[in-house]
Amino acid sequence: MSRDNLQFKSNTAKSILDGAHLFKHTHNVVWEYVSNELDSCVEIKRKPIIHVSFEKDKLTISGNGAGMDKDGLQNFFTMHGENRARKKGIRVRGKNGTGKSAAFAIANSFFLSTSKNKKNYSIKLTKKELKKYQEKGDNIPLKDYIINYGEKTKENDGTKVEISEIFSKSNKKDTIDYIEKHLGSYGKGAEVWVDNHLCEYKEPISKQIYKFNTEKTHPELGNIDLIIKVAAEPLDNNRNRIRVNSNNVLLTETLCGSEGREMSEFIFGEIDCPKLDYDSDEEVNSTVARDMTLSTSSPLVKSLYSFIGPNIEDVRKKLVEQDKEEKQTEEAKKLQKIADTAAEKINNHFEQYKDKIRMQVNRISNGNVGNAKAFNSQNLNENGSLSIGDELEAIINNDFKSLGKFGDKKSNSSKKNNSNIEENKNESKKAKRVNGIGKNKSSGGSRFEVQYRNNTPNNNRAKFDRDNNIVYINLDHPHIVDIKKKSKDNEWLFKITTYEIAFTEYAFGLSYLLLEKKWFKENTDEYLAEALKIINDLSNI
Repeated sequence: MSRDNLQFKSNTAKSILDGAHLFKHTHNVVWEYVSNELDSCVEIKRKPIIHVSFEKDKLTISGNGAGMDKDGLQNFFTMHGENRARKKGIRVRGKNGTGKSAAFAIANSFFLSTSKNKKNYSIKLTKKELKKYQEKGDNIPLKDYIINYGEKTKENDGTKVEISEIFSKSNKKDTIDYIEKHLGSYGKGAEVWVDNHLCEYKEPISKQIYKFNTEKTHPELGNIDLIIKVAAEPLDNNRNRIRVNSNNVLLTETLCGSEGREMSEFIFGEIDCPKLDYDSDEEVNSTVARDMTLSTSSPLVKSLYSFIGPNIEDVRKKLVEQDKEEKQTEEAKKLQKIADTAAEKINNHFEQYKDKIRMQVNRISNGNVGNAKAFNSQNLNENGSLSIGDELEAIINNDFKSLGKFGDKKSNSSKKNNSNIEENKNESKKAKRVNGIGKNKSSGGSRFEVQYRNNTPNNNRAKFDRDNNIVYINLDHPHIVDIKKKSKDNEWLFKITTYEIAFTEYAFGLSYLLLEKKWFKENTDEYLAEALKIINDLSNI
């Protein structure tokens, strides 16, 4: 080969299949095609209406974007091609040109149908065909896979993607949660339907708001604001985070090392840093991986975290002090005694319930009950099969943080985030207690608590925090306020009412765990019956 014929070449099929590995879950794949339609609607200034359909072995994503003509189709099938909207100066999510790989992360077949100006273009590719070209190393002649190419149609402009022959487990709930999370930043006002569910981002109710500006301390980030909000009630682990956006596109969520610390479950907020959208020649700020992380080797990202982290800590420490002061009042001490009695009843019940579960597991393992597959049917275990009993202990430990893994000394703590903040010893001990590890762990793991809190009238009357085993009773809820007034001369009425509320939250939390792990398989009526039985049993303790 002469030097004039030496070329920098690429194996297209290998690039597509390798790119698919970036999309690890169904929700990543679905969001990729949903956001493509959102981008398309932004470009033509049209309200997005997108439908996601889950079938047995097929997913369909269709939207009312601009659709594609011949040039648009070629651009779509160009790996790492330039985003045409960005070239026009329109701020959209698409950036890396790897989205067309997404389908092959979870399925063997990909079908695209797009209409523009009353002309339809459709094409079907399979993983089997891609692997043939991967071995050859040649470009892929799409003419062999075209179904329609510019044929007249009555369809409106838009694009439909069908992903079929799915080999990965699809989770509709995770997909809905993931879409709704992103719609809080990008695609506000869009209609995105997952089957008959309209996806909507619902921001937690806040009772305090703090604002911090970068101009004086971190000018390299630009003149932007960090908004830290204090929730009116404790948030789940996937919601107590600062949303880091760039031009309204969600890039990551973080507490910069404050995860798991006292009162951190009340903190959420956001910051939008447009500079994250521009990578330098030496460093990239966000990776092509769809894992919701930023590149910590980037100086800009380091600066951003060094700005966010200390401000979160300042707010968190204020909340800790406020909480301590509130708990020192005579009324708070009186309520805590009532709450402790309810918590004792729940803990006594849970000890008995563990024995009941162990007995059932023993019957399963002895072959007397035909439900043994329920526990590891959805889980991969790289270390080989566990006994049903051991696996149940692990399942309850992971979900309730209440049972230790018998005979397992490995920590179940989550991966730490990068942070310049040093955690003090008392908070470290608290985090270990919450996670059921370390010296503070009892033989049965962390205990359940009941707490009375002023969580504002608009929040629910109670909430069960599964991550920390706490049932919160909302003293501001109109029903609780009314009961408290009526109980002024009769404390028993307040006690019995709030006890029943706490028992109900715990019972449904425990039953939902069983539902997640398919304890009764598909017999959903049994989970409701189990919850009602738990409530009844608690009333007799």
